[in-house]
Amino acid sequence: MKNYFYHLTHLYEGSTIFWLFVLIWGFTGCKESGTVDHEKQMNVWIDSLDRNARKIGVKRAIQSFDSLTLTLGGLSLGDRMRYYKFMKVLSHRDSTLNENALAYTDSLLRLFPTNQIREQYPIEYSKALLLKGDDLLKQKRFYQAYRNYYHGKSFLSALGKTCECARYSSRIANISYNEENYYQAIEYWEHEMKELAECGQSGNFQLEFIEMQGALRNIGMAYLLLNDTDTALNYFQKAKVFINNHAAEFPKEKNFIKFANIVIVRNQAEAYAIKGDMQTAERLVKSCLLHDDEIDWSIEVERESRQLLAKIYIETKQFSEAEAQLQILKTQPGTSNNAANAIMLQKMQASILYGQGRFEEAGKLLIASLEADRVAKLAKNVENRSDVGQQLQQVQREHEIELENEKDEREKLFLSFTILLSITLATIAYLIWRNARKSIVNLKAVTELNKVITKSNIVLQDTVNALEQSEIENEHVLKIVAHDLRNPIAAIISASHMVFWDETPSEEQGELISGIQLSAGKANTLISQILESTSDRERIAKSDVALQEIVQSCIDMLSHKASEKQQKLHYHYEPVTVPVDREKIWRVFCNLLSNAIKFSQSGSTIKINLQRQSDVVLLSVEDNGIGIPESLKDQIFLPLNNAKRSGTAGEQSYGIGLSICKQIVESHGGTIWFESKDTGTTFFVELPL
Repeated sequence: MKNYFYHLTHLYEGSTIFWLFVLIWGFTGCKESGTVDHEKQMNVWIDSLDRNARKIGVKRAIQSFDSLTLTLGGLSLGDRMRYYKFMKVLSHRDSTLNENALAYTDSLLRLFPTNQIREQYPIEYSKALLLKGDDLLKQKRFYQAYRNYYHGKSFLSALGKTCECARYSSRIANISYNEENYYQAIEYWEHEMKELAECGQSGNFQLEFIEMQGALRNIGMAYLLLNDTDTALNYFQKAKVFINNHAAEFPKEKNFIKFANIVIVRNQAEAYAIKGDMQTAERLVKSCLLHDDEIDWSIEVERESRQLLAKIYIETKQFSEAEAQLQILKTQPGTSNNAANAIMLQKMQASILYGQGRFEEAGKLLIASLEADRVAKLAKNVENRSDVGQQLQQVQREHEIELENEKDEREKLFLSFTILLSITLATIAYLIWRNARKSIVNLKAVTELNKVITKSNIVLQDTVNALEQSEIENEHVLKIVAHDLRNPIAAIISASHMVFWDETPSEEQGELISGIQLSAGKANTLISQILESTSDRERIAKSDVALQEIVQSCIDMLSHKASEKQQKLHYHYEPVTVPVDREKIWRVFCNLLSNAIKFSQSGSTIKINLQRQSDVVLLSVEDNGIGIPESLKDQIFLPLNNAKRSGTAGEQSYGIGLSICKQIVESHGGTIWFESKDTGTTFFVELPL
């Protein structure tokens, strides 16, 4: 039943002669206009033939479309895509044209020989892969089919075409359903609904209506087979509500929408029958018995509804009514040709005979049906079956193996970055040496100037001016060096993380990479602090920010450092929104928390508290560390100070972090201070709301 929702062919009233006249008139009118919009014209033909193919016959529809397409002349790439795709659809409807259908799929795929064309027509290419996957699946070439599905979905995901991915999720869900892996089928149908939610409103009846209501109904069927009737009924009701809410958007599809509602009612009847509410089930299923010639598959719904009604009569011991339904079923077309239907009819007939007291006849018929059922199951077990999840994992592993082939390139990249690292470190050493040398020269100049100071006030003023100019130049040089070094050092850090992305380094290589990361990280931190200490820091861009989230971000980033020292971080907060510069305030909080971790003993506890107080918000970071000596308390917030102490685990300190924090907080109109004892320090940051 669920496969009914994946077809679009519907029949409309009107004679074949009238329809052919309309086609010829439309073609002639377009030809006389002199300018033909191929896409619109082909879409008109496709729509007409799609709706009337069953009435005039599939082969005649193929001949008509082939002839009409030839009249266009000068077919573009898009025209050929539409041609092969629709010819594939028509051929697929006639079992005698299976080979033609496969050939049309291959012809369609050959229209995408390069990545440029595939990216130019991503939707068309993904549909071609989907059709090829369906062909392979029909041939029971499961692995190749899943590979097509995997590559098609990966291609669409990379281009951000989430909506179109729904077709692939639907295929995988259907396969899982047929293999009776219902939980996996439900999971993929749920994926499909999330992907369909990204489609928006484009007027695509297949994606926006058929797929969505089909997914809801199919999930309900899966839960029904899992004997969870309440959940199944809930999903059936969701599907019905969806159909009713969106039916008006597709007035041309009224027959399909009517059919969809009938199927939902039949599913609800089956659910109520399983629950034991036979009265409701009988009432619902009787409304599905009227065959409508205008609706495709209506005879199949009628047949399945009569089967369910017969079962309901057997359960309620109305054997005469059940016998009547059984006789009607035997006369319906297609019933006797299906082995499963024939076995089911035998079992129902046996149940009726047993209920009527004809035990010997019932026993013989039941034994015959059981034997036929056994043979059918053996035949089914012989068929190839596949675990969808396992097959998809195998495809993904194969993709990973393909990536392994790029290992040599990554090794070359590692060698290149090693050389670059060596050159960079040599450059850093040279710059440090040159700066030190320049500092020595400047120091000698200052010494000489100090000797001249005693001689003349005029010379003294000149010396001061010279020193100020020298300081400006030094700061300028230092900023240039620091700025220029930031990018290569950041590149070194990134490269060191990527070198062994998908393989485990040797011990020696691991030590080398760790050393690189540690040294580069320290250098990057020092450079960032130098740059942040300049006047650029005063330029802030405020926006309303949830302060508790910034603090949480700092805790998340530094939690690994606390874990290395077996420290615990206790965070208590009140939600509060403050107008601040997110990045700069984040640096303040991270600096305070980093210091607390650095100067606290292993195994200690650090408390972070964020609370709102009338028109201000107060953050406190309390540790049980080594405290701040009296001799250093006055220097803590100075730009240049001697308060540089190593952490409890030997961590390095540069002594300018708190100076930066003070300037950032004050630029926000706030206040920063601390309270320190012999065994702990608490830093406070107060910001106005």
